[in-house]
Amino acid sequence: MEFAIIDIETSGGKPKDSKIIEIAIVIHDGKTIKEKYQSLINPEKKIDWYVSKLTGISNQDVENAPKFYEVAKTVYQLIENRVFVAHNIGFDYPIVRNEFKSLGLDIRLPHLCTIQTSRILIPGLDSYGLKNLSAHLDVKLTEHHRAMADTMATVGIFEYLFEKDKHQLNTFVKHDINPKLLNHKLNLNAFDEIPNKTGVYFFYNEKDELIYIGKSIHIKKRIEQHLKNDKTEKAIKMRSEIAKIEYKLTGSELISLLKESELIKLHQPRYNRAQRANQFSFGLYSFKDGRGYINLLIKKNTLTEQPIHTFTTSSSAKSHLDNWVKNFNLCEKLSGLYTSNSSCFNYSIEKCDGACVGKEDVLNYNDKVNSLIDKLSFDRKSFLILDKGKMKSEASFVYIKKGEYMGYGFAPGFILKKNLKNFKKYLKQQKSNRDFKSIINLQLAKNDKLELIEF
Repeated sequence: MEFAIIDIETSGGKPKDSKIIEIAIVIHDGKTIKEKYQSLINPEKKIDWYVSKLTGISNQDVENAPKFYEVAKTVYQLIENRVFVAHNIGFDYPIVRNEFKSLGLDIRLPHLCTIQTSRILIPGLDSYGLKNLSAHLDVKLTEHHRAMADTMATVGIFEYLFEKDKHQLNTFVKHDINPKLLNHKLNLNAFDEIPNKTGVYFFYNEKDELIYIGKSIHIKKRIEQHLKNDKTEKAIKMRSEIAKIEYKLTGSELISLLKESELIKLHQPRYNRAQRANQFSFGLYSFKDGRGYINLLIKKNTLTEQPIHTFTTSSSAKSHLDNWVKNFNLCEKLSGLYTSNSSCFNYSIEKCDGACVGKEDVLNYNDKVNSLIDKLSFDRKSFLILDKGKMKSEASFVYIKKGEYMGYGFAPGFILKKNLKNFKKYLKQQKSNRDFKSIINLQLAKNDKLELIEF
């Protein structure tokens, strides 16, 4: 296996619109350098001023340089059948691919990122930027932000990582989606345009039937995992049926979870079978024992009973209940987390006030349990949960009215700042259910960046 270690400098602006102004390639077999190549490139557009300041490359410097199509054959011959290596693969690789795509060639190469690899093989550094990592490894970096200088620094880092890893970096090499394994109608160019942001995505088959709904904080990465998944027969079958992909950005993980739950129940896609009936199949319930103490119990949900809170799995339920028992000073035995004919373990170490053996006042203990139940019912308060929107100028919100979920929406940030009650114009009303409440509660516990504003 040979490696094409690459660095490029670009004209600036958004990566999607950037053009290469300089490229350097070093061919390496893991032990020695086999070949070097470098060239300025005429981007056929103006170089942004800040790029010229950073790199020292001016419009005059590239005026008589070859255009990319004039060097494309040479570049392709150098990278073909080799592992594409860059210090920031998420920048260099897509731009090189875009340059070839503009010429009608869709290149898909195995690739390796020295930043991602370094984070695992050299843990604990404050920064993994090329300059800082080169200094840490005593790798020479003479003209930072020039293609060959940065490539040679990447070579030094690569050689250190190759020597350090007993598998010679094989486990760090990533592979692109293989079009031959996909439905022939699926447009991979459309997939390339999907942003790697928070949202909900939809898979359709050749008959334009919705077959799967998913959500992620990185939708492109998650969709890519689906298109590469060959671990189960179900995954392979679904992958072969995907003929069209659509998505909706939310900006907010909370809203993507709410939308996913709402839409799965509405459309009931075939491959969401496990989530169609009830994604949250376990619940937290309460009952009074013969002594009058309120006991808590985790069990499978039914259609007739109304749980205090719901969970996706039994283990998740027990984990959350364990935290609530500690936070509200409840008894493990009366919460179904400890089995004993006498006291619970916490009573023996003086962390339980003795409800398990009748030593804690019934009313006092029940007040603590009811405080937990009230918390999980939002204390019957009215408030907004504010989060990021789909773009910088936008905010998302979830509306809770007297403890009941009312819906969500997106609004311009300045409108909400002017008068918070303006949210009502942008509210998408929804009917509350126990799953929505659980999603919101779990996100409130998990995400400390959510902002709560009470009315």
